[in-house]
Amino acid sequence: MDILIVIMSHEKIILTASERKELQEIHRSLREKRYADRVKAIILLDKGYSVTETANILMIDSDTVTNLVKKYKSTGIAGLISDNFLAYRGRLTEEQEEELKKELALHLFSTALEVLNHIKKKYGILYSHDGTVKLLHRLGFVYKKTKAVPAKADRYKQEAFVTEYEKLRNSLKKGEKIYFLDAMHPVHNNTPDYAWIEKGKEREIKMASGRDRLNINGVYSPCDHETIIRTVKSVNAVSTLDLLLSIAKKHPELDRIIVFHDNSRVNHSRYVKSRLPACIEMRPLPSYSPNLNLIERLWKFFRKEVTNNHYYETFGEFKKASSNFFKYLRGRKNALTTLMAENFHIVNAN
Repeated sequence: MDILIVIMSHEKIILTASERKELQEIHRSLREKRYADRVKAIILLDKGYSVTETANILMIDSDTVTNLVKKYKSTGIAGLISDNFLAYRGRLTEEQEEELKKELALHLFSTALEVLNHIKKKYGILYSHDGTVKLLHRLGFVYKKTKAVPAKADRYKQEAFVTEYEKLRNSLKKGEKIYFLDAMHPVHNNTPDYAWIEKGKEREIKMASGRDRLNINGVYSPCDHETIIRTVKSVNAVSTLDLLLSIAKKHPELDRIIVFHDNSRVNHSRYVKSRLPACIEMRPLPSYSPNLNLIERLWKFFRKEVTNNHYYETFGEFKKASSNFFKYLRGRKNALTTLMAENFHIVNAN
């Protein structure tokens, strides 16, 4: 809530850090001077300027500044950048709310202010910023990051894969085992991520200046959560073949090893295919479908535990932390059971 303190003939506004930041961002985005000045008036009052001083700076009269304060108090930011702030400010009807839900599901709105302006333009109803946020929450919407998906993902090929995979998984015999193959290349640098931070405050994290990276090649089996991880100089045909051969060497009891992989050139190379033993079957996943490669979840778990919001002074420290993650992975069976469940998410990019 905005805090308004009235001292005799002066009105002083005290903003929270988030309110202050939002006003400053909106001020920078406004092209019309009259609207920008209205927002600037609130910012100046928050900085400690009096109504008279604010009026002199903006070259307007004191009564206008006083009215802007009242407008901001009653209608929030929307009132400052609207010329019909006295218009009806009721609530949407149930039918209008359902219509808005469909609109929000079809089109992305990056800020509550955009939603506020959409409601004002389409229905002639003016919500405050806080009122819009409460409305969005009540309609079942939350503010979070969008998720990038491959633009060429084919839903039908993914569904066909899941059907065949389930059939294969349920018919596995003794001496048969499934693996998922992939590589990742984590960089020695901190990756900012979400964290619980005290309201109104910022948390800064150190960033390493180096660009050294690790090349990690690995396989994961959903049959028993087994992982075989190799840190190599380069992920190429030679190192990939070595990784695949290590499965057969580690498990001489297996007479059928099915390896699902993405469509990188290395996995289709003649060098690899011509040197594989007969017990290893290479099966490509549908194109543009990292969501079907279970080991991708392990890489995500790695980034969360090792790189996101974690700082390492030296590349050696980063390398050791990466090694320890995989070294002690077997002891985190409960986490793996939940994370690596074979419930594939289908991406619909059509």
